[in-house]
Amino acid sequence: MKTALLIIDTQKCFTNGPREGIDDPFDICDPIVAGDTCQRYGSLGVATGQSIVPNINTLRSSKGCLFDEIFLSQDYHPGNHISFASRHFGPAPFAPDGPVPYVGYAIDLHCMKADSGVISDAHCCLVDAEQPACTVDGVNICSVDTDALNPACSGCAGEGMSSCHTMPMNLWTDHCLQSGDSDFATGLEVKETDTILQKGTSMNIDAYSVFMDNAKIHKTALDSMLKELDIKRLFVVGIAYDFCVSWSAQDAADLGYEVYMIEDAAAPISLPVADGITTVDTSKEEMLGKGVKLISMEEAMAMSCPARRQLKDKVEQGLGKTVQLS
Repeated sequence: MKTALLIIDTQKCFTNGPREGIDDPFDICDPIVAGDTCQRYGSLGVATGQSIVPNINTLRSSKGCLFDEIFLSQDYHPGNHISFASRHFGPAPFAPDGPVPYVGYAIDLHCMKADSGVISDAHCCLVDAEQPACTVDGVNICSVDTDALNPACSGCAGEGMSSCHTMPMNLWTDHCLQSGDSDFATGLEVKETDTILQKGTSMNIDAYSVFMDNAKIHKTALDSMLKELDIKRLFVVGIAYDFCVSWSAQDAADLGYEVYMIEDAAAPISLPVADGITTVDTSKEEMLGKGVKLISMEEAMAMSCPARRQLKDKVEQGLGKTVQLS
C-alpha cells in the first residue's frame, strides 16, 4: 500500500519560544503562563508548536522508508483574509479566555456554492449581524462585510441569504501572511523532493483541512493528486492537533484513506468547549469515530518498512513542487 506523510502547517506563525535564557529552539514557551517570557512569537503561536519539530524530523530521518511521498501544507494567507477577526471586529483585544471576542471565537458566515465544486471558486461573507454570536452584553460587535469585490457579500445579503449555505468560522488574529511569518518552523527538515501545499490563499473562504473547505462542500486538488499517485495510506502530523491536523485526518478517512495520526507529533491549541472539555477532547472523539488510528511516535517507529523501500532510509524521489490548494 503506497503511503504519504502529511506534515500539516508546521510553520513559524504557529510556534513560540524559546523562553528567555534557554538556548533550545524546541523549548515550549507559553506566553499565557505567568513567568513564561518568549523570545520569539508566532502571529498565532501554539505553546507546544515548536517542540514537535524534533519528532517530525526523527520520523523522516529514521523512518523515511515508510513513505512514498512527503507533503507539507502551509497556511498562506493574503491580507484581510476571511479568518481574521480584524476583518469582522476591527482591532478587538484577543485572548484565549476572553474578553469577547477571543481567539477561536465562532460566528456564522454565508457562502455561495461554486458550480465547479473547487474551493478557489467559492466565496463567503459576514452578512448576518443579527446572529447570537454578534451580540455581547446587548451590544452588536460584528461589522457586516460589504466588500464589492466579494460576490457573496451581495449575493448572500438580504433575500439572497436563504440561497446561500452557512459556514461556522472560528476567528483568529492576523496570521501566516504571505508577506509575514508563513515560513516553515525553525529547524523543520524540508527537502527539494517534498511537495508544498499552500492553503488559505483565497481571501474569501477558509479551509482547516488540506482536502476541503470548512463547510465540507468544496474540495482542493489534493485528493486527486494522491489518487493519481495511488496513495492509499496517510500519516498525519503537525499543527494544530485539534484544528487543521484533525480536520485533515477526518476528511482523509471520509475519502477512503487509511489514516494514522501521530499524537505526540501534533501540537494542540486546546480551546475550552465545556467544563473540563477542550477542542482536543472533541477532535479526538471525532477522529476515532471516523476510523482514524491515533498512535504514538514509539508505535510509528516500531512499524516495518515495505519491502520495496527497505533499502531506503529517506525519500529519494518526490514531486518537489509547490501547489496552491485554495
